Amino acid sequence: MASTATGFGRLLHVVSIFSLSFCSNEVMAWQSSSSRIAKTTCHQNPSDGPEILPSPHRRELLSLIPKMAAIVGTTSSTVMLPNRAFAAAAAPTGMTADSARSQWRNAATVLDDLLQNWSTEKWAVEVGGGDTIRIELGTQGTTSPLFQIEKAFKALRDSEYVDDFIEFQETAEEFMDALYRADSMASSSNNKTGSGKQTSPAVFIEQSRVEVVKMQSFSKKLSAMVK
Repeated sequence: MASTATGFGRLLHVVSIFSLSFCSNEVMAWQSSSSRIAKTTCHQNPSDGPEILPSPHRRELLSLIPKMAAIVGTTSSTVMLPNRAFAAAAAPTGMTADSARSQWRNAATVLDDLLQNWSTEKWAVEVGGGDTIRIELGTQGTTSPLFQIEKAFKALRDSEYVDDFIEFQETAEEFMDALYRADSMASSSNNKTGSGKQTSPAVFIEQSRVEVVKMQSFSKKLSAMVK
């Protein structure tokens, strides 16, 4: 019992050192990247949001998650690693890899159809026209295959259908980030922006379309990784 406690204590110590090193490197990388972005993109549209830069340290951390989980499992304890909840969370119960793959294939088709039938002018003049986009994105209602697509990503990530866990993980996160931005812009097109000159709903809808185009690009990469 004493040896188990000692071993677990050493594991926590190693994880703590690794975590502090990871966080320090991430902060330094962020500060350096922020400085470069501030100098080169001073005229960037604020609605575009900050550019997300890849981090080799983050990839190293992701690759260690399965190993750390196996070690922690032998001590019947849980160690929380500094990473996004999506990466650490287990696949949802009740969803099989087959059903997740089927959902994803249908979701990818929805994006193609949405862009093919995009109608900025029509949706801009409708009351709540942006909801047409949100329904297809699965952020309003439950009819779209994109509804709770993140759960399907988690199931696929840990399945035999995906060989490269890290690449799939990172691409899925980029897909979800674009989805949230597309939803936000579509939702904004339904709302008044306050007193004075109003931003046209068409502007928000066009910004949403730009994000959906990014989603389509990421979806092609994800589909190529799913056997």
